Amino acid sequence: MPAKDNTNDEYIRKRVDDISKLIYEVAAGNFDYKLKQRDVEGELEGLIGGINMLGEELKASTVSRDFMESIYKGVVDILIIITPDQTIDRVNDAVVDHLGYSPQDLIGRDFKTLLSTEDFSFLQDIQQHLASNGAYHNAELRLLRKDKSRLETSASFSSLFDNQKNHLGTIVIAKDITHIKETERELKKAKEKAEAANKAKSHFLANMSHEIRTPLNGMLGFLELLGGTSLDTDQTEYLDMIKTSGQSLAKLLNDILDLSKVENGKLNIEHVPFNLKSSIQPSFQTYSYLAREKGLDFILDVEPDLPEIVIGDPSRLTQILTNLIGNSLKFTQEGSVFIRVSGSRKDNHHLDLLLEVTDTGVGIPEQMRASIFDSFTQADTSTTRKFGGAGLGLAITKHLVALMGGTIKFECPPISKNQDNGTSFFVELPLKVPTSPERSEHDPAATKETPAFPKGFRVLIVDDNEINILLAQKVLEKLNANVSLARDGKQAQDLALEQRFDVILMDIQMPVMDGFEASTALRKAGYQAPIIALSANVYPEEIKTCFENGMNGHIGKPFTVDGIFNKITSVINENPG
Repeated sequence: MPAKDNTNDEYIRKRVDDISKLIYEVAAGNFDYKLKQRDVEGELEGLIGGINMLGEELKASTVSRDFMESIYKGVVDILIIITPDQTIDRVNDAVVDHLGYSPQDLIGRDFKTLLSTEDFSFLQDIQQHLASNGAYHNAELRLLRKDKSRLETSASFSSLFDNQKNHLGTIVIAKDITHIKETERELKKAKEKAEAANKAKSHFLANMSHEIRTPLNGMLGFLELLGGTSLDTDQTEYLDMIKTSGQSLAKLLNDILDLSKVENGKLNIEHVPFNLKSSIQPSFQTYSYLAREKGLDFILDVEPDLPEIVIGDPSRLTQILTNLIGNSLKFTQEGSVFIRVSGSRKDNHHLDLLLEVTDTGVGIPEQMRASIFDSFTQADTSTTRKFGGAGLGLAITKHLVALMGGTIKFECPPISKNQDNGTSFFVELPLKVPTSPERSEHDPAATKETPAFPKGFRVLIVDDNEINILLAQKVLEKLNANVSLARDGKQAQDLALEQRFDVILMDIQMPVMDGFEASTALRKAGYQAPIIALSANVYPEEIKTCFENGMNGHIGKPFTVDGIFNKITSVINENPG
């Protein structure tokens, strides 16, 4: 028995010494020092295990504190730890640079100290989100500096928990985005300024269009009427020259307006049935006179097997062909201009229309070929002086081709045509072919050879421009109509409610009462007859406004005899009675 007691006493003394050493090492911060537990039960071994665990916990706690300390010092953005009751528990040194506070100024204060009152509700929303999701990222939060100025930040909030999932608080990291927000504001101002400038440009173009189209309408209209009178050969030739000049001015005006529409994404493409060959022929006839005057061979080759009726935009097709032919004629002083129109059938319902315009002109300098389709671009400034033009035709053509789903390319010189000078333009346009024959106003078979309104057909013309009134009166009387006149919307309203008219042709911009007001007033008074705008305002939004104010159609100035007859007939048929 004594031997056994002595052994036990020695064990206790030895373990007490070991425990003292262990406690000393842990107290000294040597948390890696461990005392191995023996495979015996007892309070001393349990105490050793507890001290070992305490060392691990202290080690982990120290590492965490060191890690967090390195984060506080290393993060350049504002870092704030707040307790569950929104008290600021800790901040990093970035608050000094960004907010002007020292850490001691903020620790222990309510987090709302850093917010303006209007952001309190936003903070409440963030807290509710944190309660359910644990994090809220990229909140645009305005923090108050010590001088009460505001710092725009992008703040992220994350909830903090201990090992037992007890909520310890929230960590907030706020990044200064003052420069970003200033850039955004500058971009917004620039955008608004650009939109205002674009709106002013559109308004200017609309007004200029109206002011130019009004006299142009009178000039071209009376030229058309003059062409129907008895003229000798010289007079007919002079008349054709004047008409060509007027049509060139109208084309330039249309090009400028079309470019504006393209830039604003407001140029629309129609999809209507039309007679393909009859739409192509006028483009050829328009320029054949100019070609003869310049002594050029002017050749049109239309593939005979093309379908008669196709579905697409006839006016834009004509515009593309006219631009290309006019461009070739302008830059060709001798030789020829060759136009070929052919097609490639994908199936019975689809046609790839192929347009080719080849000339023997000056060609395109190599350094300008990459920009030849840009707006206001020509071969060079000397070319502009020598040949004239605004440099819009090819730019508009490229936009139109793209909107119609086609392609355009050129070859200079046209080696494939065995030429060493000149240029070839090639356009491919996808068109649909109707399953059954269809007619449209573009189909000459659908148009009377001698248009005329029925006997007793009454028209009220409303316009404040004496030349346009006289022109419209002469054109309509030529079409067998009985014409009455009004100089403003108020006169039109009074006449329309007193007398019967089959149709009213209403200008828009007039004194006393404009066309919109007059049309609206007539509709409110129960007036049922068709009202058609006869206006130099040709922008889509302006045409839309005509319909919104009770009108049934729109005729743009300048107009032709056939054009005004076809539009009135179409509107009457769509609005019988």
